Amino acid sequence: MPFLSMIISLLGVLGLMFLTFFGIRMLNRRISTSGGRLRVIDRATLGRDSMMLVVSVCGKLMLVGVSSQRVEKIADLDISEEEYVESAFANAQQTRVLPFSDILSSFISRKKDDGENSDKILGDENNKNKK
Repeated sequence: MPFLSMIISLLGVLGLMFLTFFGIRMLNRRISTSGGRLRVIDRATLGRDSMMLVVSVCGKLMLVGVSSQRVEKIADLDISEEEYVESAFANAQQTRVLPFSDILSSFISRKKDDGENSDKILGDENNKNKK
């Protein structure tokens, strides 16, 4: 009899553990899907504790940098969420490595071009001031 009650108690504890596990899992699904206006569309890990994210906020895409110390908005992307997803699937079907890397490299080259133009403008103004 004591052996039988011990097995029944053990099965009861195991059953309670499984119910708790599945209950928490269902709660997490409800919590994570309740905010439909903010979604992470794509991510690229840059290091141990840093990554770049493409985030959709109310249908508008943003490039966000995340590290262990802070989260920083880097830029607004000019394409819509649907266009981004379509290009990601099209690129994935062409067996390209990461569509995110293409977007990131085009963004960086655009920023470099903007920086060079601003340096030229500032250089012209400095030359005028020296004369």
